[in-house]
Amino acid sequence: MNPAPPARPLLQVTDLSKQYKVGRSLLPSRRKTVYAVDNVTFNVEEGETLGLVGESGCGKSTLGRCLLRLYDITSGHILFDGQDISRKSVRAMRPLRRKMQMVFQDPSASLNPRRRIGDLLAEPLRVHGKKTRSEIDDRVRELIRLVELQPDHINRFPHEFSGGQRQRIGIARALALEPRLIVADEPVSALDVSVQAQIVNLFADLRDRLNLTYVFIAHDLSVVRQVANRTAVMYLGSIVELGPTEETFQAPLHPYTAALISSVPVPDIDLISRRKRIVLHGDVPSPMNPPAGCRFNTRCPYATDHCRTERPLLLAMGNGRSVACHYPLSPA
Repeated sequence: MNPAPPARPLLQVTDLSKQYKVGRSLLPSRRKTVYAVDNVTFNVEEGETLGLVGESGCGKSTLGRCLLRLYDITSGHILFDGQDISRKSVRAMRPLRRKMQMVFQDPSASLNPRRRIGDLLAEPLRVHGKKTRSEIDDRVRELIRLVELQPDHINRFPHEFSGGQRQRIGIARALALEPRLIVADEPVSALDVSVQAQIVNLFADLRDRLNLTYVFIAHDLSVVRQVANRTAVMYLGSIVELGPTEETFQAPLHPYTAALISSVPVPDIDLISRRKRIVLHGDVPSPMNPPAGCRFNTRCPYATDHCRTERPLLLAMGNGRSVACHYPLSPA
C-alpha cells in the first residue's frame, strides 16, 4: 500500500515582493522605490500559527496585507489552498474573502463608531451569505459567545467598550464567515499587559476549537513565543530566519534574531546577570536605499566583505530551520 501524499500547505508564498514608487515626478524612472517586502518565501500549514516578528518598519504589516491581497503585490506568487491568488481581480477574490480574514491592530479604528455591534457582526453575513434574518441573528449571538462577551453587548456601540472588549469584537467579526486563515496584525500591542494575556489565550482557544490557521504579526517576542508554533524573523523587508519557535528562541541562528531575543526583559535577576546582552549600533537603513549584500551587514558585528557584496539566501539548516546568513551562529 502506497503511503498517503504529504498534506498541502494552506498558504504558500514564493518570492513575494511589494514595492512602492514615491516622489512627485511624472516620470516613473525619476521616482524612488521603497522595497517594503523583498523576495519573501514561506509556507503555513493548516492548523498552525506562524509568528512574524521584527522591528517597526520592517514590512510585517505590509506582508500581512499582501497575503490577503488587500494590497496588490509587485512580484512573486501566493497560493491559498493550492489556488494562485497572486493577481486575481477584486471580483475573483470575493468568493475567497470568506476563507481568509484579518484582525487589525487598532480596534477603535477598525469598528464603525456609528453602528451597533450586532450590525457590525451581521454585515459580513449579509454581504457574503444568503442567510435569513433569524439565521443571521443566531450567528451573531454565537459569535458573541465565542469571544466571551455578553448577549446584551449586541445593542451597544464601540465606544461603550474597553480596548480589550473592542478587540474581542474585531475577532468575532473576523470569525463571522468561518474562515480558515486569519492574519492578526499586532492585535495586542495597544492593550494593557493583563488584557494582552487574555486576548492571546482567546486566540489559542479559538485555534484549537475551530481548527484555525494564523499568521500572527507582533513586535513583542514574548507574545509570539506563547502563541506561535513557528516563527519568522523579518529585517528590512526580508525573512532572515524561520523555524520552530522554541528552537529559535533557545538557539537563534541569525545575529539579528539573537539581538532581538537578548532585548526581551526577563523577571529572573540571576538569568539577567548570566545573559549576554547584544546591542546593535547604528540605525536601520532606509528601505528606499537598502545596502548591497546582506541587508543586516551595516549593523552586524560579524559582517565581512563577503556579507557586503553577496546577499545570502534563506537556506535550510535541518530540523525545520532556515537562515539567511553567510556565517550563521552555532545552534549549540
